[in-house]
Amino acid sequence: MGSEKERGYALVLVLFMILLLTILGTAVVSSTLGGATRAETRENDVQSLHLAEKTLNEAASFLVTKYNGREDIAPEELSQLMQAGIDELQRLTTSTDLPGASGRITDVTTEQVSVGEQTSYKLNLTAEAVVNGVTRRLTQQVTIGAYPDFLNYAFGSENNVIINGAAYGMGNIYAGRDFLIDNTAKYIYNNDPNKTKDTKYPFFNGNILIQNMDSIKVLDKITGNYQPYSRTDLTLQQILGVDNSKIQLRDQKKFISINVAESFIDKAEEATNVDRNSIKAAVDYALAHSGEEGRFNNLAAVLKNGSGVTATSGPPAKPTLPTDLDDTAAMDAYNEALKEYDAYFVQFNSFTNTVLFNGDLKLDGLDYKSLIFTDSAKQDNHKWLIVNGDLTISNYSSDPLVVKANILVTGNVFISDSVKVDSTIFTLGSTTIEDAQIKGVQTEKGERKQLIMISKGPVLVNKVDSFNNDYGTYNPESNPNILDAFFYTDEDAELYGVGSIFWLRGGFFSKGDLTINAVLGKATDGGSDIIFDARLQNTIPFNESRFIINYDYDFFENQYEGLPRVKKLSVIVGKKQLLFSPVLKK
Repeated sequence: MGSEKERGYALVLVLFMILLLTILGTAVVSSTLGGATRAETRENDVQSLHLAEKTLNEAASFLVTKYNGREDIAPEELSQLMQAGIDELQRLTTSTDLPGASGRITDVTTEQVSVGEQTSYKLNLTAEAVVNGVTRRLTQQVTIGAYPDFLNYAFGSENNVIINGAAYGMGNIYAGRDFLIDNTAKYIYNNDPNKTKDTKYPFFNGNILIQNMDSIKVLDKITGNYQPYSRTDLTLQQILGVDNSKIQLRDQKKFISINVAESFIDKAEEATNVDRNSIKAAVDYALAHSGEEGRFNNLAAVLKNGSGVTATSGPPAKPTLPTDLDDTAAMDAYNEALKEYDAYFVQFNSFTNTVLFNGDLKLDGLDYKSLIFTDSAKQDNHKWLIVNGDLTISNYSSDPLVVKANILVTGNVFISDSVKVDSTIFTLGSTTIEDAQIKGVQTEKGERKQLIMISKGPVLVNKVDSFNNDYGTYNPESNPNILDAFFYTDEDAELYGVGSIFWLRGGFFSKGDLTINAVLGKATDGGSDIIFDARLQNTIPFNESRFIINYDYDFFENQYEGLPRVKKLSVIVGKKQLLFSPVLKK
């Protein structure tokens, strides 16, 4: 009988083990199948994202082919061309070898903006890609307008781009001739122009547009000559941080350039409604008589007669407090004069008309607490401040000095200290930025504006937090060392991120050669030379470079009314954005 009990227990145990193994086996199979399903879904997700990106790339290429470089198109003709292009764009489908996959442009919204006789369009493209039921949607803004090409790049030159050391560029770069690379930064210290520091080669996150592959040249340390990188043992990844897919050829002959003087004349005509030929004659005379005192007086006289132009040559004399405070008549006269004096500066808080300032203007944050044009004046009615002289923006107050105005300057521009900006400035002279903190005015939505500085003469950016080693890692949203600005010069430019910090959220472009020198990490004033931490020069990441330019596409929308225009159309492609997470169709 005991034997039968034992057999019964054994049978129950066997059945229990079979049940347990069945449950475990089912769990393993279920987990395997679930993992395979998740892996397949993830693969479809990645493929759909790539297909959506490909769809936007093909759409942008279509728009570039159709519009880029077209000349002298009337607004009504452009409107018809745009509609035809949009209709054709929405009929396109993206080719793919993936089974069960499709990609297409599902939506195109347009915004038309006109400035005088020039019309531009902002197109918001939405691409949808589906791979085996997984859907991804991306959006991208494309601007079609009569803009010069330099606005497309984080930095570049119509001539040579020369990079010495560990510069970090985020955005596209253009070299109209040669792209010359070295891993030794050059700098000037204690009046010695021959200082050098070995560091990393530069690193770029974007496309590099050149004339041909032999345009990329590396300095041979032995001969002291540049030679095409293809003849060296170095790879593109080693000297630029990119692979071949990021190199694009762009013929210099197709580059759409600007003439600063002509752009100045365009904006002066727009701001004053004075006959363009009269403005051009006065500007041409002034430029032909360089160094002659009062050479722009004829221009001021011409512009003064424009419609809606307010002319001023500065504030009235500041009244002096009477010695006899009991003299009622004298005190009344003093108070009236003081009201008139204060009222002069108050008007700078809300200009509504174009203002012609005849003489040098110094915005100091004390008397001139701000320079602000109303939104309707600046954006809708295209009103400008015209300075017939030099413009100095130096804030000596602890309060913010706000410059929200588009400005034309016949002389030189000097900016220092802390300034908040929403401005486009054209100058026929030179530009100096010295120990400046240039921050974009922040909107209610949290967006940041910027400064667009277009200079006929050279641009010098000097001593931005020189030898500051507490700058930390580059953060475009919070770091106070970053300049919210885009600079252009008709001449050569030399930029340094060696002892100084050169961090730019915007861009820098020159018509002449552009030379950049940069190191990584700490730099300390050593008396006879700059002291670098040699260990850091080849180890720390590039977001701790002392020279960083991060391209900002938003200035097309923020500074639209002030940007220079040309006769040819250009297509400017913005960044892609994911609309939402992938959708798995049931």
